[in-house]
Amino acid sequence: KWQESTDCRSEILCYLTEQVPQIYCLEEVPHPQEEEEKATDLLLQPLECFLFGEDPHVGLEKLQQDSASSHLCGRVFKEGETTYSCDCAIDPTCVLCTDCFQNSVHKGHRYKMHASSGGGFCDCGDLEAWKMGPCCPKHDPGATAAMETLQDADHVLEPGLLERAEKLFRVILHYITELLVWEEHDELPAELRPVHKDTYYCVLYNDEHHSYDHVIYALQRALQCDHREAHTHTALIDKEGRRAVKRGSLRSCLQVKEQIQTNSEQISSEPLRVEILHSAVMAHQSFALRLGSWLQKGFRQLFCQVALEPSQVAGQPSLISQLMLHDSKLYKARKVIHELIVCSLLMETKYKRLFAIEYTKQHYKQLQKDFIIDDHERSISITSLSVQIFTVPTL
Repeated sequence: KWQESTDCRSEILCYLTEQVPQIYCLEEVPHPQEEEEKATDLLLQPLECFLFGEDPHVGLEKLQQDSASSHLCGRVFKEGETTYSCDCAIDPTCVLCTDCFQNSVHKGHRYKMHASSGGGFCDCGDLEAWKMGPCCPKHDPGATAAMETLQDADHVLEPGLLERAEKLFRVILHYITELLVWEEHDELPAELRPVHKDTYYCVLYNDEHHSYDHVIYALQRALQCDHREAHTHTALIDKEGRRAVKRGSLRSCLQVKEQIQTNSEQISSEPLRVEILHSAVMAHQSFALRLGSWLQKGFRQLFCQVALEPSQVAGQPSLISQLMLHDSKLYKARKVIHELIVCSLLMETKYKRLFAIEYTKQHYKQLQKDFIIDDHERSISITSLSVQIFTVPTL
């Protein structure tokens, strides 16, 4: 149906408007596994069917057969994951993941092990990162010489797939950007507004002003819950950046918001940040995050092209710039966006240079100002990506 439509963007958004609120944020206590299964079957699979024009498993297998392996590893490290540095590195920021290290010459050198703070990536295959032994056998440029002929996405993709991919990526990246920078908590963009009854969430955000005990104290009194439930909420707020602590009518959520902030002000000069979000806004933001992870599956060059395209709206920056400039206002979404940048824009030489220019020349000053005002650590700020740019000699 979407392939035959003259306006596939409207068709896709209409489908998401109907389906997303029926999958995400249906109950006060979320069921992540159930949501993931439904999202895969009812949302991601239809998108993949449109993309490939056939069974997604068959299409993906064909694409992988036609493509060569990348000469860069680019594995994005999770927090606490072991990384390895060696005296052969150009500077201390150059590290290897466990697999690449175990298969490299550096295993017999003088090396150090570190626990990653998350967000960085493996530099195996990057000739600028190492004085010697830049590659393990898997990422040896000699073994992946075919990549020289695959510098442009259209050399790999057949014309129909290329056209559908460009259309779909524009729709998805616009959707992700619009939802994650959306600041109207009680309504959605016009093209996504639901027809279902209004339900709201009282959402508590993480900050660096309050301790665990402060948040638990405020929640116990506002929600009339026991210590265990309040502790569970607090742990998830710390992990994910925000947490819905109440679902119901607008009035009931506003009451809980007022109680949380009043209780938090009794033990701190700064009230906790609490927002009231429409359930449909929460649902679409949840799926936007899921799409951010889905985009990391492949089609790297096409994604880079769409992400850096000049906006069609006068005075608006590119989509990736919009996300960067809203970084200090995001929650868990920060991590997903940073990983998306790392495994796409920083993995392609051409687009890495274009991204570096946009990051430093157009936005660096503003990003630093936002970070100073932000109350979160630098490790989860977009400014932490500067090390991936300023330590590269050719940039």
